[in-house]
Amino acid sequence: MGSNRRKSEDHPATTLDHALLASGESAEERETRIRALFAFFDAENCGFLDCSAIESGLSALRMPSDSECCNYAQDLFGACDANKDGRVDYEEFKRYMDDKELELYRIFQAIDVEHSGCISPEELSHALVRAGIQIDDEELARFVERVDKDHNGVITFGEWRDFLLLYPHEATIENIYHYLERVCLIDIGEQTVIPAGISKHIHASSYLIAGGVAGAASRTTTAPLDRLKVVLQVQTTRAHVMPAIKDIWKEGGCLGFFRGNGLNVLKVAPESAIRFYTYEMLKAFIGNAKGEGAKADVGTMGRLLAGGMAGAVAQTAIYPLDLVKTRIQTYACEGGRLPSLGTLSKDIWVKEGPRAFYKGLIPSILGIVPYAGIDLAAYETLKDMSKKYILLDEEPGPLVQLGCGTVSGALGATCVYPLQVVRTRMQAQRAYMGMADVFRITFKHEGFRGFYKGLFPNLLKVVPSASITYLVYENMKKGLDLD
Repeated sequence: MGSNRRKSEDHPATTLDHALLASGESAEERETRIRALFAFFDAENCGFLDCSAIESGLSALRMPSDSECCNYAQDLFGACDANKDGRVDYEEFKRYMDDKELELYRIFQAIDVEHSGCISPEELSHALVRAGIQIDDEELARFVERVDKDHNGVITFGEWRDFLLLYPHEATIENIYHYLERVCLIDIGEQTVIPAGISKHIHASSYLIAGGVAGAASRTTTAPLDRLKVVLQVQTTRAHVMPAIKDIWKEGGCLGFFRGNGLNVLKVAPESAIRFYTYEMLKAFIGNAKGEGAKADVGTMGRLLAGGMAGAVAQTAIYPLDLVKTRIQTYACEGGRLPSLGTLSKDIWVKEGPRAFYKGLIPSILGIVPYAGIDLAAYETLKDMSKKYILLDEEPGPLVQLGCGTVSGALGATCVYPLQVVRTRMQAQRAYMGMADVFRITFKHEGFRGFYKGLFPNLLKVVPSASITYLVYENMKKGLDLD
């Protein structure tokens, strides 16, 4: 609030009277509008607002999305609660409105370079370019359409004000564009929501950082379960969990459970980046191939195909790291010493050739599309069931989404788990002649149960992995000012 008052002193000619004149609204009409908005949030007629009242109001308005409503409400509440007494009375609410409208009017004036009293698409495009944001014509049209309530092709100050009035952060053109991204989310599969168009704009690196840190934290926390799973997968004799845990502890102590985690973390950022950008490219290609345009909704099958192919490309690109990680995790230490990453990689290259770095790639890729299909189908089914039988047609919140994602992920992982076992054995052991040879020998000596060794620790990873990724990702977004 203080920053807005300082701006008023710097630009005394710009006042609320100017903003009122631009909106075509009288002072009485404005007072009525603000009181009505306050009453909307104060649904229980308490005479003041707390954070839960603001959250309920924003949830009813679906701003910006159900999954982010709590954090967004806290920010708006903090911006309104000038005296920090834990409640917002009408005077504080109106003071926020005064400051925000003045702030919005100033940036509106800055964009309206022709001083026509409205913002044209060309003026908005030039303002975005000056802020370092390049968008195409279709994205610009969507931006204008989202704000332009009367659909006459230009944005009046009243439309601009109404769109941004409850935005609690500083109204810069970068922040406003980012806010538009946050209220227009799309689903890219794997229960991940990413703002539309992010792959080309200034926030891409920040989102990749947030995703990378979240993935690294998740994989590090669940590393002991991953190590146990891999150790059990490569055992050709009867596998037992407790003896395997004792062997890992005996071999390396506590650090033994984190062997190979460095490479696991190293894979996160490039794998996520490659998968995301490939997904966006393929989705645009599918939309063009169907004759519906690059920005069209390609549907469930289109997203599944694009997601599966993007996963295959990402998996192929980082697969050598995955193989070396598996070798490190299953390496039989002599005297408690592990070879360095460089030494182990050189040994594989010299003794087995460059093709060895891609052993097990085929079963790995074969599992991507069915996993994604089962995961997506189960997730959508569970989400619909929760709306029908539990939430009574209300949209599921983040906890319900997390629960649905956990169950669907576990189901998908179980269905394709035999391919994981085959892949891990091909990565870790040189004796097999190929994928068919692994299937034949495993079934002959271990039966069907052999294809599910290590399944239990793998399923134990699902809940903490999803939860940690979600929590760290949300906190990273706040830290990087992506909310």
